[in-house]
Amino acid sequence: MVSVFTSKQLHDLGLTEMGIRGALSCCLRRIRRGHFALHHPCTATDHEPLHLVHKATATEYPRQYGDIRDNSEWLKVLIRSYADELPPGAVFSHVSAALVHGLDPPFPATESAEVVRAGVHRATKTLRTRDRQLQSEERTYVGDLPVTTVARTLLDLANDYPLEVSVPFISEALRRKLTSREVLRDKIRPGTRGCRQAVQALDLASPHHESPGEALCAVKFFRFNIVGMVPQVDTYNESGMWIARNDFRHDKHPLIVEFHGVGKYYLNEAGPDQASSENHERHMKLLNAGYRVFNLVWADLFRVSEFARIKATIAQLD
Repeated sequence: MVSVFTSKQLHDLGLTEMGIRGALSCCLRRIRRGHFALHHPCTATDHEPLHLVHKATATEYPRQYGDIRDNSEWLKVLIRSYADELPPGAVFSHVSAALVHGLDPPFPATESAEVVRAGVHRATKTLRTRDRQLQSEERTYVGDLPVTTVARTLLDLANDYPLEVSVPFISEALRRKLTSREVLRDKIRPGTRGCRQAVQALDLASPHHESPGEALCAVKFFRFNIVGMVPQVDTYNESGMWIARNDFRHDKHPLIVEFHGVGKYYLNEAGPDQASSENHERHMKLLNAGYRVFNLVWADLFRVSEFARIKATIAQLD
């Protein structure tokens, strides 16, 4: 986690109100009222005490990506700011618990930290408290942070958040073997609020989804009533030569859907140019083998047009 300071701690370290304002224009960021975080290193002499404390506690500066992942990184900072101020019985839950467990959200689903606490239902700009009863086996700790267990976290997400949020979280947990579909199904209580949505989330989630984007594709197939798309399938040409492992392929028709996230190019060891060249070569091989290929990028997941085209193409092939 990161280094969080209260106003009192900053004053104890020798910073005046003017000094705090100066640090806010340099290496310090306000999280919420009376709480601050070190955002990045600096060489200002007046701020040295802050960075000495930071080094002594072996914490990190918030990671910065320059994209939507920064929202989740800042939410982690907000969660940390509440670590020493949770009332008795409160436990981090939902998206907050998922982040603490190391799961990656598909996109910023909330800007508030989330907890569950029996008998309390309240929402502020930075903290949402849900009135929930937890069994002792549904609580755990990650470091010094009290959180719901992975299974309880995923079921809370499946019950309370749209499929676009819960399915990528569940898919990642299944892929990393943090839980199983059977364990999650056994914990769904029929007749309770959100139980049908939770069942649907489990049906759509898969350990074969290798990224949040692919899991979102599966949700969009469901939203557009596109059936028969199987994740992670090896594709061969007529002579039996392997072409590629595709993100999705239709179970009856020669139709393939590929999702191209940033990582496919910029995490490639040979660099983005080589990755792009390899992808083009693979695409041509698939076309020559008679497959219709739809290449989706992140923005396409939030548009109607591409999924409407996929559905229309399947209808023509039926």
